[in-house]
Amino acid sequence: MKIVGDGILDVPPNVSKNLHFDINSRDRLHMKNRERRYFAVCDVFIILIAVFASVIALVSQFNSNADALCCVIKVRGETVETIELSTIKAPVTLEIDGEMPVVVSVTQSSVKVESSACPDKLCEHSGEITRSGQSIVCLPAKVSVTLKSATQQNEFDAVVR
Repeated sequence: MKIVGDGILDVPPNVSKNLHFDINSRDRLHMKNRERRYFAVCDVFIILIAVFASVIALVSQFNSNADALCCVIKVRGETVETIELSTIKAPVTLEIDGEMPVVVSVTQSSVKVESSACPDKLCEHSGEITRSGQSIVCLPAKVSVTLKSATQQNEFDAVVR
């Protein structure tokens, strides 16, 4: 390959057509590869870190269900019943007397409100709760049903000063 006259290149026929030839101000010949890279090395590391973080989040989500669950039923803010779900062999039905009667069904894996005398029935339509931290609240009856981890020592995640 040689430079002929006023910057015109004489390129032999065996040189790849993907190469681009450019002459800079010092008359040096530079070849730039026009092939496009889809991922740089840093991109691959970022993708791997994102996938790894997603897998860790999913595993921790499923492991949180492995803890023993405890059902706490409160009326007017005061605990009236606490049941550990792992001790239940057959479904248990509890009648809670709040401002209005509420019937709660407790099984080994879930808790739900079967019936309530409240006018809107939102507590019945909320369905079953199966994970720690979930709750069902019947505001007209002033009854709350919450699932907590049986091994959890205090109810606060963190204290900030």
